[in-house]
Amino acid sequence: MSKRVDKYGWRTEDSKPVYKNPWISVREDQVIYPNGQPGIYGVVEKGPGVAVIALDNEKNIFMVRQYRYTLDDVFLELPAGAIHRGEADVQSARRELFEEIGIKAGRFERLGNFYTALGHETAEIIAYLADQLETDRHSLANQQQDESILEIVRLPIAQVRQMMARGEIRCGISLAALSLLFAKYPEL
Repeated sequence: MSKRVDKYGWRTEDSKPVYKNPWISVREDQVIYPNGQPGIYGVVEKGPGVAVIALDNEKNIFMVRQYRYTLDDVFLELPAGAIHRGEADVQSARRELFEEIGIKAGRFERLGNFYTALGHETAEIIAYLADQLETDRHSLANQQQDESILEIVRLPIAQVRQMMARGEIRCGISLAALSLLFAKYPEL
């Protein structure tokens, strides 16, 4: 890798891949920090993803209880997942909503985007509000083999807000996406 200096004084002396699988790659950079000291910086390279807030006509939000191997615990989360190569982000939102909870939506509204772990990961998440839902056939039948969705949960917005305030929703992607929703539509 060629040496580079960005406008904030960081200099990358070398960069090497240290791990790669179909979902992530990890690289280690030899850097010179802005203070002139040498060091290393680990970067997890991960593609973009979507998070979907499925809102029904009664102002309920659909979430999933999902087992997460990484932390050996169950979390309440919004439907979310990776954007596949060649897929537009709204197509990913539509696919993830159907794969994870078997719901189709008549309308998708982009709420915004955010990064999950600025200090070490490249993943950008795009949040969508999905409404005009077809919920009569919601199901876990379409989930992928690498998912452990245990239950589909339908919660009133007021309860979601209370759960956020009490720390009962611990998924950062879900918290950020819901915050975008409540910032844009405070009346909900």
